[in-house]
Amino acid sequence: MSRGPGRWQKELLSAVSGTVVATVSGVVKTVVLAPDRDDFTSARRGAKGLAQAQRVCALYAWTCAKCGRIQDSGNTEPCCGPVRAMLAVCQPERRRLLLHPAPPPGGKTPAWVNVVPSPRPHGQLLVPGVDDLAALVLRRCYERLEAGEAACSVQDAVAAMRLAWQIERDQAIPERDAALRQLEKWQQDMTEFTWALRMVLDRQYPGAWPAVMTEVRKHCPAAPR
Repeated sequence: MSRGPGRWQKELLSAVSGTVVATVSGVVKTVVLAPDRDDFTSARRGAKGLAQAQRVCALYAWTCAKCGRIQDSGNTEPCCGPVRAMLAVCQPERRRLLLHPAPPPGGKTPAWVNVVPSPRPHGQLLVPGVDDLAALVLRRCYERLEAGEAACSVQDAVAAMRLAWQIERDQAIPERDAALRQLEKWQQDMTEFTWALRMVLDRQYPGAWPAVMTEVRKHCPAAPR
């Protein structure tokens, strides 16, 4: 019998609160000592519900089927088991931290999966963007610094970090604008609801509105007037 998605939604949200990305199967194996097929099905259903509600970002990540290690790389490395594309979730604001999501298994992506990598043209390499270049420069700089070698100057590293910050800021502007539009709509809906409630109260309980709003503002000072 399926245990339902409610429990697994809580487990998935808890998992992504402490890490960048978590595979659905990895969460199941962490929570249940000996998971069965119903556990994996329910967890996948929970991930689907969260993705549709935009509470998580659903994607596929390169993952070792044995140890569960996630590889964020354009070229996967051998591990203790086969490395496959597995369903994973992350917080929407952390999506940008995963640079190399995996393509869906079999090439067919469910409609509720939020991230689908651009297909690579036949016989061609993917064209890197400016953000990829900045990430590569920083990664190479860190690698050389750890090895005791100065591969690039401090000025170059600072310039790359500034470029990455500017890209992140530019990408955040549409998200900010969408959030502001959503907030404006919510405020408008609350105003309309308040006036509708006032009309009902005035009809059934004349003169009760001031007392009702006084009580409401004790608990919610930002309530519409």
